[in-house]
Amino acid sequence: MTVSVCMASHNGERFIARQLESILAELALEDELIVVDDHSTDNTTAIVRAQQDTRIKLHQNVHRIGHVASFAKAISLAKGDIIALADQDDLWLENRLAPIKAALSEPSCLVVAGNFTDIDERDGMLKLPSKRRLKASDSDRYHANLWGILKGERPYYGCAMAFNQALKEQILPIPTYVESHDLWVAMAGNLDGAIRHLEANVLAKRQHGRNVSSPVRRSWPKLVLSRLGMLLALATLSLRKRKLKREYA
Repeated sequence: MTVSVCMASHNGERFIARQLESILAELALEDELIVVDDHSTDNTTAIVRAQQDTRIKLHQNVHRIGHVASFAKAISLAKGDIIALADQDDLWLENRLAPIKAALSEPSCLVVAGNFTDIDERDGMLKLPSKRRLKASDSDRYHANLWGILKGERPYYGCAMAFNQALKEQILPIPTYVESHDLWVAMAGNLDGAIRHLEANVLAKRQHGRNVSSPVRRSWPKLVLSRLGMLLALATLSLRKRKLKREYA
């Protein structure tokens, strides 16, 4: 099973070299690492090119389109049997892909979501209070998982996820109103009854002040609009699922 790693980058010169190295160490020669750079103004693209690895495919946006659209672009370009998502500032753990490949080799599994450990800006281990983790026993509790997404209680992070190439038909294009590609993919996996939770840590997630996914306290109006957007996303994915089912019937 070939692997396509999809990364969206933007002004990531501080950490991206180490992340690229950790990813490439886990890939086979036939795999690929697609980096869509969202119009960086620092040395990010120069650092990516400096790796001089033919598995890296760098694509530069001529203007900023945002991280969700950049990830969607990377996914659209992916050719591998398995598509794994990666942030620019984390570190992949050794043998990350083995349990992911094992899970996705099962015909009933389209999406795999794992857990992660946390590190600081100097790679020091962090122990965050009351951190939620995915449980393997919740894998087939699809309705509960969807409800958990709406409540903000299911820790689905794209950087700890991978999915089957076949899922691209359902998740692309990603609507412009979608705030989180992570939850969009997780919703699709749960709607299809085809997601698997891995309790193991699959990466070290770097926590720092510029994280796109850092928690933000929202006002009630913005929170309500966000949840309405999630409901719309569920409806859109459900309609796409039905359409694909009819086409392949």
